[in-house]
Amino acid sequence: MRLRMFVSDGPEFDGELFTNPVASQLVLRLPLTLTFSDFNGVEKVATLDAPLSMEGVQGAESPQPGEIGYYAPTRGLVLYYGHVGKWPGLVRVGRFTLPIAKLRELPDGVVIRIAQASRPDECSRTHS
Repeated sequence: MRLRMFVSDGPEFDGELFTNPVASQLVLRLPLTLTFSDFNGVEKVATLDAPLSMEGVQGAESPQPGEIGYYAPTRGLVLYYGHVGKWPGLVRVGRFTLPIAKLRELPDGVVIRIAQASRPDECSRTHS
C-alpha cells in the first residue's frame, strides 16, 4: 500500500506499508492526522486513539532508520530516524522517503497527515 504523507507547513513525502496484519489494520484507519513528538533523539512518535492488534506478527522487531513502526505498549505510530534496537511489542509496518535529516529537524508537536496515495504515479514524485 502506497502512502502520501503531509507535514503541516512542511514537505510532502511518500511511504509504503509492508504486508503484515498490523499494517493491514492501519490501512483501515487512513487517513490519519497525528501529532508527533521526538523521543530519545531517534524517533518521532504519535499516539493512536485505539490500539492495533499484534496477533499474527512477531513479538519484537528491530526497525531501521527510514521505517515506520507500531509500538503496542503505548499505541505509538513511530517514524524512525535512528537505531533503536529490538523491543517487545514493536513491529515494523512500513517505510518512508523523507530524508532522515529532515525528519530529525521536525519540531515536537509537528502534525503529519497520512493518507493512501490516490494515484499510482503520486508516489513517484520527489519532494525535498
